[in-house]
Amino acid sequence: MRSFLLIFILALIPFGVKAQHNINVHYAGNTIYKSEITKVDSIKLTNQFVNIKESSIASTFEIQKSFIDSISFDTNPINEREIFVIYNGLENATIINPYSDKGVVIFVNGGTVSAISIAGITNLVYNLIGTSSNGSFSLNTDLSSKLVFNNLNLTNPNGAAVSISGKKTTTIDVKQNSKNTLIDGTGGSNSGVVTSNGALIFENTGNLTIKGYKKHGINSSSLITVNNGNIVVETAVSDGLHSEGFTMIDGNLKVNSLSDGIDAGDGKITISNGNIDIVSTSDDVKAIKNGAADVDISGGTIVLTVSGAASKGIKSNQNINISDANITASISSKVILEAIGSGYDPSYGTVLKSDKNITINSGTYDFTLTAASQGGKGISADGEIIINGGSINIKTAATGAVYVNESGIKDSYASTAITADTNIYLNGGNITITSTGNGGKGISADGNITIGELNKDNSLLNLNITTSGERFLVSGSGNNADYANPKAVKADGNLTVNSGTITIKGTQNADGGEGLESKAVLTINDGIINIETYDDAINAATAIIINGGNTWVKARGNDGIDSNGTLTINGGFTVSNGARSPEEGFDCDNNTFKITGGTIIGTGGATSNPTTNVSTQRSIKITTTLTNNISTIINLKSSTGTRILTYRVPAFSSNGNGNSVTILITDPLILNGNYTISKGASVSGGTESLSGYIVGGTVTEGSTIKSFTVSTMLTTVSL
Repeated sequence: MRSFLLIFILALIPFGVKAQHNINVHYAGNTIYKSEITKVDSIKLTNQFVNIKESSIASTFEIQKSFIDSISFDTNPINEREIFVIYNGLENATIINPYSDKGVVIFVNGGTVSAISIAGITNLVYNLIGTSSNGSFSLNTDLSSKLVFNNLNLTNPNGAAVSISGKKTTTIDVKQNSKNTLIDGTGGSNSGVVTSNGALIFENTGNLTIKGYKKHGINSSSLITVNNGNIVVETAVSDGLHSEGFTMIDGNLKVNSLSDGIDAGDGKITISNGNIDIVSTSDDVKAIKNGAADVDISGGTIVLTVSGAASKGIKSNQNINISDANITASISSKVILEAIGSGYDPSYGTVLKSDKNITINSGTYDFTLTAASQGGKGISADGEIIINGGSINIKTAATGAVYVNESGIKDSYASTAITADTNIYLNGGNITITSTGNGGKGISADGNITIGELNKDNSLLNLNITTSGERFLVSGSGNNADYANPKAVKADGNLTVNSGTITIKGTQNADGGEGLESKAVLTINDGIINIETYDDAINAATAIIINGGNTWVKARGNDGIDSNGTLTINGGFTVSNGARSPEEGFDCDNNTFKITGGTIIGTGGATSNPTTNVSTQRSIKITTTLTNNISTIINLKSSTGTRILTYRVPAFSSNGNGNSVTILITDPLILNGNYTISKGASVSGGTESLSGYIVGGTVTEGSTIKSFTVSTMLTTVSL
């Protein structure tokens, strides 16, 4: 029937010459042959082929009848002509080459097609169609060109399915609605199923599946760019994509490889849109990585599933800069202990790892490090980490462990959500961290940590950290014991809070679980801070300085605020609840405790006394007793009836000794004069904050009332 129709159509050609200028042969949505009728010398039919001879070309276009869907005629001008390679199983591929006399030579041996172009024509188009179980296409070109994949299915047991040489840019057009599959075998020496020593650009919206059994899925010695398309590297025994640079503008890319998902060499990685889904299962591999250039991600959705030991999600030797992206990562990577010196050097699974700096400006990020991810890190930089915005949710669950370091000394590792070898700046965004493994930390820096920016609204940064893992013993015993402690925020340098809303909760039942800790100076300039821990809620080695902000902290088993050096209060509103004696609301180890402003309320079994010769604002120290586990309200007012402070003293937990409580109060309203304080007061109406501070309402004095006079910087009252 097909032959009859062709004969009938071709017989009509002479009658339409005057009206119609061109003849068009169509297959699979393509015009596979187009020519002016006046240039066609003859058209002959055989059992299998239609042979078209043009007067100006020595060779004959031989088209299989099965590859002709229709023939049409038109008067449209012919602007350019394209090359077609149509695969037909194990038989010789059909070649339509309008440039055979202009420098494009194509050799065919069954499904093996080799094209050489020295035509000097840029952007020649090669349409690849059909199926071959023993086929391939190779191109050696002198200029940039385009390959169109249109329902192309090639398997080459002995090499690459598609290979390009000439060091020119090749655009691969994955035709809309087409389904294409390319497979290599183990018999060749090729570096990829699709391989080129020039740049590769993928475009259009068709589907391309790659199966690599020799090495990489897609390989380029230059840049790989994905403008669009649906690309699946279903398997690759090495990298999914291997190149010198990678750019993703749109489309969908899915990779399942035994080595790196995307290895961009020393080239830059730029991702602005599209969807990337990578599964990495081997040890010490990276889902996305490069070397000597930055990683810039400004959009798109990225899903990373990494399970190999010490493997990484996104790794760069340079900076990682991210904005407006949506990244979801699951890391289940065990630690690798590499022998070095007298012990080992551990390497961990990490979602984002930079040898320099990491900056996140905006976007949505959900990172999970499972219980199998020993020592795993969410965001880790050898340089600085800067977070300016975005929604970041990091969960770590692995329990830490002890190892012997390269000096032969017992050491430890534990999961940390955010860690830097230098400084961390949390300027904005919504950051939520949950750590459940023993020894697990929220945020840790070897340098300084700065939370919030000065003079910025507290709503611009929301930091919420929960730690529940207990500490574990590393070495020693008793007073000489060394523990790995589950800290929420820890800086080896200074820790500064400038603004933001900070909520920290440590659910531990033993020492080690601190809230904010600095091994140098801890400064609070502003911010809304709520901390509940077992160990010190706020701790610093050198000094604590509070200039402003609204801070409430509670330690169930230790001091609320503990400075191993000096303690200075210049402003702000601070409530600090410590445990029973000997723990304190404010503790500075008998060092200078200077108060020049602000409001503070400290409760505990004891307190450090303000240093009167340097303080400029008066304080009142109240000692009383509490019924176990029952809170009580105290009310302080001046002799003229001015209400200074109404506060619910919290019930003690079971830790510590006795029911004696020491309350330290300072407020700018406390001046020299007479005052009355009552215990057991009640309040009708009013607003009570989480800290126990009560404003408004009507106060009914308690049964225990004490009058006293303030005439010095520190007044002690027994109630």
